[in-house]
Amino acid sequence: MKYPYIIIDNDPKTVERIQLAFENFTNYLCVGVAKTEDDGLDLILERMPSLVIMNIEIPGKQAEKLLFSISNALRKYMEELPKFIMVANSTQYAIESIRNNALDYLLKPIDVNLLKRSILRFQREFTPEPDKTLCFKSYGDYKFINMDEVVYLKADNNTTDFMLDSGDVVGAFKSLKFFQETLPKNFVRIHNSYIVNTDFVSRIHFGKSTCSVRSSNLFIPFSKSYRHNVEFLKNNLSQKSVIIA
Repeated sequence: MKYPYIIIDNDPKTVERIQLAFENFTNYLCVGVAKTEDDGLDLILERMPSLVIMNIEIPGKQAEKLLFSISNALRKYMEELPKFIMVANSTQYAIESIRNNALDYLLKPIDVNLLKRSILRFQREFTPEPDKTLCFKSYGDYKFINMDEVVYLKADNNTTDFMLDSGDVVGAFKSLKFFQETLPKNFVRIHNSYIVNTDFVSRIHFGKSTCSVRSSNLFIPFSKSYRHNVEFLKNNLSQKSVIIA
């Protein structure tokens, strides 16, 4: 799952250090940088980020009122506000920021390691439950499928077939790579042509490089390039099982 974030700061060096902290977090995507309060507000409404890193001392309103001001403005248009990490040159506005529900308050120059901890805290505390329903749209026809019904996905050129527990097949005009980046973490890519729902995996045979799924005689191949994903899958399933050797 990708978490979009934006930066509101008029200092290029601070922006650079913030982006440096996110380099190892591949599930985060910077969707914009603003230099003023007004531009920041517009950017939040346009890009709808999950997380905002904001300099509380940027030009605009008085610093101690900035987060309160932006939060109030956003509530007119958004049901759920993004989380804010505030940055500043001193601790002067720290208490007011926390009172206004800031996730964290960091001093300049930004300590990259401290920001990484704030990112991890955000991910732990505010990760939303993923949507469980897929909507397949085609020429005015809308088909809704519960993700729990999907056993595996199979690539078909630039389209993807969803194989359901019922035996039905639903096609989507998107590549397998698109769904690899979009679906929740229980969907794991094991081959150039296959993604499996790990909740259905009943057997992994490393000698034959295949995975079996429940309620089926099908053997889904996995390739060397995705073996690390299969190893992770094996370890994850083993931790939840009673091992009988």
